[in-house]
Amino acid sequence: CYAARIALFNALGKDGWTDERLLQSQFKKLKQEAAEQRKSGGAGTSVLATDNLPQLVLPSAGGTLTVTQSHAIARWAARQPGGSHELYPRAADAAALQSALLVDEAMALVDGVVGLAPKDQDKALRLQRRAEYAGEGGGLWVAMGLLEGRLAASAGPFLLGAQLTIGDLYMKKPLVDMIKDGQFEAVENDYVQRHFPRLFEHSQRVEEHELVQQYLKEYPN
Repeated sequence: CYAARIALFNALGKDGWTDERLLQSQFKKLKQEAAEQRKSGGAGTSVLATDNLPQLVLPSAGGTLTVTQSHAIARWAARQPGGSHELYPRAADAAALQSALLVDEAMALVDGVVGLAPKDQDKALRLQRRAEYAGEGGGLWVAMGLLEGRLAASAGPFLLGAQLTIGDLYMKKPLVDMIKDGQFEAVENDYVQRHFPRLFEHSQRVEEHELVQQYLKEYPN
């Protein structure tokens, strides 16, 4: 998860954590092992807590604690003390809590709109429904419009104005970059630029942010 990795880098630096990634073949093998262990009636020794990634492994009193779900990991990392940037509001006053709510909304909205994209097995039907999903009044259109409005209200360039947050990182990846890179099936790669110019500009500004540039220098892939 792009947002979680950058938040971990911000909090812990390059050497304070291990960014371990798996090839698809490795992940498939681990999933098979975990499934076999569950069938045998026990958790076994599988390194996967669920059948999905990412996951965060932390030291704990009992040895280690494995935590799943990218939102939880990103938010935990963003709330750690230290780091040069406050990627999630930490104060407890009303204004900070409202700002945190906007960050949470953006993260959940991105996951929702990507996850709810039509996935019909019949390709012709899937493409038709995805075109409707991206069209005016469709789920993607409505979600993008809400995020566009949030940026307009913030006076930009980011969701909370001048402050980069994990919400901004989620808006860039997976949502906007997926469309710009032609990876959102049936949606033209200039869709964001044509219909949601603030989101398009926002993606560029996130990319140019000093923290993101520092991260990309250390982790180019």
